[in-house]
Amino acid sequence: MPLLKIFAQKSLRVPATTLAPALQKIWNVPADVLKVLVLPTHDMSGDEDLYIDVRAKAKPERTQEVVDTAMKEMKSLFTEHGYKTNIRVELYEPSLQSALLP
Repeated sequence: MPLLKIFAQKSLRVPATTLAPALQKIWNVPADVLKVLVLPTHDMSGDEDLYIDVRAKAKPERTQEVVDTAMKEMKSLFTEHGYKTNIRVELYEPSLQSALLP
């Protein structure tokens, strides 16, 4: 499950529900697999508008090239909405994950 945490000091001009379909396409996952969280931040270093932290399952098809392309596509998406971003991606070993879903 890609989990995208968007840290912002100001309210976003575009809701997470609007961003989600484009992000699903970028990460090649269905809607029930991607989670987008917008987290208000009182203070943040750096000159970016948004700090985006992505955590996704390491899979054979998620090569460095694929991840780099996804980050570039995400940067373009947020640039279209007028945001300067700093994007970080972490891939985790699936056997280390546990989740309790509703």
